Amino acid sequence: MCNIGDPEVEVSRFSKVLAGVLHEVLRHRVSVDVAFRRVCGGWCASSVDERELLYDAARRFVADYVKLLCVSGKRRRPRDLVKLWLSGFEEPSEPYCRLSVPLWLYDRLYALLGDEAVRLFEAMSVRVWWLRVNMLKSSIEGVVRGLESEGVIVEVSRDYPYMLKIIKTPKPVRLLRVVREFKAIPHDIASAVVVEALRPERGDSVLDACAAPGIKTSLIAMLAEGRVRIKAIDISGRRITVMRKLMRKLGVPDEAVEYMVADSRKVELREHYDKALVDAPCSNTGAMAKDPALRVTITPGKVEYYSRLQKGILENILKYASRVTYTTCSILPEEGEEVVETVADKAKLEKPQIKMCGEPYKGYSVSQSTCRLYPHIHESEGFYIANMVTH
Repeated sequence: MCNIGDPEVEVSRFSKVLAGVLHEVLRHRVSVDVAFRRVCGGWCASSVDERELLYDAARRFVADYVKLLCVSGKRRRPRDLVKLWLSGFEEPSEPYCRLSVPLWLYDRLYALLGDEAVRLFEAMSVRVWWLRVNMLKSSIEGVVRGLESEGVIVEVSRDYPYMLKIIKTPKPVRLLRVVREFKAIPHDIASAVVVEALRPERGDSVLDACAAPGIKTSLIAMLAEGRVRIKAIDISGRRITVMRKLMRKLGVPDEAVEYMVADSRKVELREHYDKALVDAPCSNTGAMAKDPALRVTITPGKVEYYSRLQKGILENILKYASRVTYTTCSILPEEGEEVVETVADKAKLEKPQIKMCGEPYKGYSVSQSTCRLYPHIHESEGFYIANMVTH
């Protein structure tokens, strides 16, 4: 059930927005953010506060989609599900229904983790916001002071002090001054730990095989104090164009990054690199707290597709770097342990030297040499990380 919380928001308009967002997610398989922008446009709210209220409701409504199907007993039109959601209903008893995740995904994780899977999915119902201090443009102290001046309460990570967990903020994160000035970047801590596993250093040559939009690329540059040579590859020319602009805004030196539009499964390179990051395209099941639409759009077929894609990219990139960090934002072994096992004869596994390293799933030959980050343990997105040495 939803509490609208603002009498100025007309119920009919409120319902229209929610139904429209779910329709976009179901029909076009897009994220909640994309769906909301398409539906809301410039008409749905008269103020920033009202827009945020609608956006938050849309996120919670889409997150409850599986639960609503369980309660209704059949697939219904989005507008009918909105009525059910607003009217209130009794919580379903089936665990996958109560957690509002697809049955196949619940069964898969329960087989891997047992009752711990419930805690994992419960953690994915609440997004934990992290900011990464952009030390190419500011300092930890400067960003913290800037946030405090706007009434934001943060907690500095003990493991990685440039990472700040937002405890309370009076306004949306994207509107905070330090974010608008690119002195801080919304960046999940698990995603930052991936780059720590890569261990970029001054003077390194680094191949970033799936680079856009470039948040990890900018962290590579930051950790190497801008004195690094990065080859950034992405299959999309449009994303590379956007990435170029973002890197300049983040203060990444132009000479630090060379861009290339190519398919990393097939790309042929003349140069060998010290290190490579394969942040492979994946199902993003580890990011359901960030995008509730994943609860609606994820399928076994999509996981199988991305697993094949990851294997192709990893096998090719292993030819071009002495050390390779492979990672996915996935909670499934099909996009982690099982991918790494296919290339075990081509490289030596080396346990990532990171301060946050949870146990991978048991029963795989690579389990003792790789890491997983879990939402319910690390207050992060779900990630898999493996380091491989080829020379």
